[in-house]
Amino acid sequence: MILGASAPLGHALTTAFLQRGDEVFGVIRRAEHAAALQTLGAQVVPADTSLDPRALVASLAASFAGAGALVLAAGTGDAQAAGAARLFTAAGQQAGVKRHVMVSNWHGAAGRPDLEEHAYVQAKVAAEEDLQSRDLQWTIVRTPRLTDAAATGLFRLQPAVADVAPPGEIGRADVAAAVVAVLADPGETGRVLTVTAP
Repeated sequence: MILGASAPLGHALTTAFLQRGDEVFGVIRRAEHAAALQTLGAQVVPADTSLDPRALVASLAASFAGAGALVLAAGTGDAQAAGAARLFTAAGQQAGVKRHVMVSNWHGAAGRPDLEEHAYVQAKVAAEEDLQSRDLQWTIVRTPRLTDAAATGLFRLQPAVADVAPPGEIGRADVAAAVVAVLADPGETGRVLTVTAP
């Protein structure tokens, strides 16, 4: 189950999981995003954002029942996006899905005024802390700048340094491969990692 499946990173994740033989569901807020995901081979789960938060969580939880894992690939760099991440996580927890992976891109603040950059980082921290506070098998994967480079299958996962964005850049396809690897390794639960090019 992927939140943010309609974005470029979400497409890369969807492709990677489908290639592994997984059944993939993409959570979407806009109906016009459904066709592209269905063309890839994913199923779609509409999120009715007109509902109040409690009703939305209940609606998503019903759709998430039986999912093996939830992957948060949507941005969390502002209060609204961080709030959506909390609702997604709460719905998964309510549905009994224990394994959660958050992909956290800390470079979206680059070039913004200082106050905006500070707010962006604080929203990232809040979203990560919310996930860490829950009784779940979570992993957070922080990324450097993302590119559309072709997959190399090469990446490095290592413990993150608190509140420091990973250096360099990496292709979204290689981030997707890293997330697949993280989900396949129970030893990566309860960790905040960075993924970088080797």
